[in-house]
Amino acid sequence: MFNSTGNNFGAGQIQFKDYQAPNYVVLNAKLTFDPANSDYQACNQLEIYVPDLTIDRSAVGGVFIRFIETQTYSWGDSVYDGGTVLKSWIKDKNTIVIEKQPWFDQNGPLTIYILTLYPQLNQGANTIKGTKQRLTVTTEGNYLRFSSDTFIVVFDHWVFMHLQFSSCSYAQRDLPWEATFEQMPANVTADVPVPGGGNQFHQDCFGMGECHIENKIFTMDRRVAGFWDTGREPFAFAFLVREGEGLEPEPVEE
Repeated sequence: MFNSTGNNFGAGQIQFKDYQAPNYVVLNAKLTFDPANSDYQACNQLEIYVPDLTIDRSAVGGVFIRFIETQTYSWGDSVYDGGTVLKSWIKDKNTIVIEKQPWFDQNGPLTIYILTLYPQLNQGANTIKGTKQRLTVTTEGNYLRFSSDTFIVVFDHWVFMHLQFSSCSYAQRDLPWEATFEQMPANVTADVPVPGGGNQFHQDCFGMGECHIENKIFTMDRRVAGFWDTGREPFAFAFLVREGEGLEPEPVEE
């Protein structure tokens, strides 16, 4: 774990969870900023300055950006949270770059989720294989269901997770959700964006919610109004750092 040393878009200090190998790094962070601030308005790309990383430049990875919006009507509130994916890369051993796309600036504040594996650019290596496991999700009464494309790959210091939502009992659709992820290591804690679902108030993007994972428990309290719209299946995609003592070192390929 480490803290950023600065940034050029007015986000304040950013805390990272990390696993760093000789030829890749996995970084986890969640940060919020106001796009109306002068630093953001002046920059051409978002830069986060960090202590020395084990790699000095990377291939392009993806990060998620999200805004939160609630509209109030005579019958109640409706959620129109949305977002997109931005390109991100490590420019040098002290700089993480995120592309600037001002589509949603008027919907600030904005939140960026870095749940990303950055491989060293132009460096070959033998692949370290992992085993894909179906992620078993249990809820009381089996009210929340995920598709067969929901899986996890567990490594000693991090995991890759992919969720694909399938259906929910009608009585539970507007209630907070809680489920157990059976194969998820207990030492993973993260807020994870959930893209997908229709966004009637913002037709230029899908919805984007957020779920929380801690001690094998998945929770999600807020969902876009069009979460179950046909053809806009919500999902989650994340590289997540494991925490705690007693982790075995990753093998290093010669």
